[in-house]
Amino acid sequence: MKADLGLLNNFDPISYRGESFALFDLELVKNAILDLKINPTNKIITIRGTNGKTSTSIFLDSIIRKNGFKSIAFTSPHLFQPNERILLNGRKMDLNLLSEFDKVISIYEKKTERRFTYFEALFLICLFLNKKEKADFLVLEAGLGGPKDVTASVCSDLFLLTSIGLDHQDFLGNSKEEIFKSKVLDIKNTPLITFLENKRYKNSISKNVIYVDAPNVERCFLEKNKLLAIEAAKYLKMESDLRDLNFSINGRFHILKKDPFVILDGAHNKEGLIYLFETLKEQKIRRVLIGMKKGKLKDCENVIRSFGFKEVFWCDLPEPWESDSPPKDWVCLKEDSQILEWIFRSKEDSLVTGSLYLVSRLLKLIDGKL
Repeated sequence: MKADLGLLNNFDPISYRGESFALFDLELVKNAILDLKINPTNKIITIRGTNGKTSTSIFLDSIIRKNGFKSIAFTSPHLFQPNERILLNGRKMDLNLLSEFDKVISIYEKKTERRFTYFEALFLICLFLNKKEKADFLVLEAGLGGPKDVTASVCSDLFLLTSIGLDHQDFLGNSKEEIFKSKVLDIKNTPLITFLENKRYKNSISKNVIYVDAPNVERCFLEKNKLLAIEAAKYLKMESDLRDLNFSINGRFHILKKDPFVILDGAHNKEGLIYLFETLKEQKIRRVLIGMKKGKLKDCENVIRSFGFKEVFWCDLPEPWESDSPPKDWVCLKEDSQILEWIFRSKEDSLVTGSLYLVSRLLKLIDGKL
């Protein structure tokens, strides 16, 4: 199934590629890296896991820059434009340059009579930028993770593994242990930093593991991910003080407005929602707007109900992503005008969650209205 991202963003120069499921054809990517002479020679750190990959990547990238090194970070997804996924020293890469690199990739595709997916093309664009800018560090957020993920087409010097949860079971396995195995199968001797909670899984793991205990911040997912980044900084022999750094991570605990609060968060699986709800407990939010991709709700409905929301509303994801079907007792908001009214006329603190694509839809919908 492919989705035309141009329907979401008229300023996406590579929307013609669509957004496909992983093809797991790393040989094509590896050959392209060699042929295009963009194989990285700098330090590479890859972040895998189910939840918290983006925040961990951003935290670590910030630490690296604070220590005076030049860095490039590759994350996903984006909310507005694809250059949000590739950060050069903390700033979005130039969109025109992204388009120029894509043209080089298109020429290569014609020669080889093969075509890259949207995600693969962006990864290659990231490597082009990495070569051009001669960065000291390359921080890579994996997609699904594991030996067939596109980020595995380059050799990492260090892996970070965040929390494990149920997500993408069709590709990774039906249990947390199977998913864990899928994500670490190819990590043998490369150093790996992960949470102590992952020690319970008995599948193959690197022989060089550093475990991070996070007992005091277990309910605050951002603080927990920050500990993982700090441990990585220590391993890299860097200063790891994050206290004076201001972080803004798109779609993660995004405060849209205050008095009353409207909070946007892209949590989209059971474990991610549990972390989010635990973080919000003290704020006693009882009003929520949910939107999820097809197949996600079956694992998440009980968690959503257990939080005790007084009012639950549903909103479909933007085209062309296929949405789940909500329970009959949830109120469906079908029109943009209904969503705007839900946001701006609320007299209670509210939460929007279930998908980063839903967050993207709302941010684009209210652009310039706040």
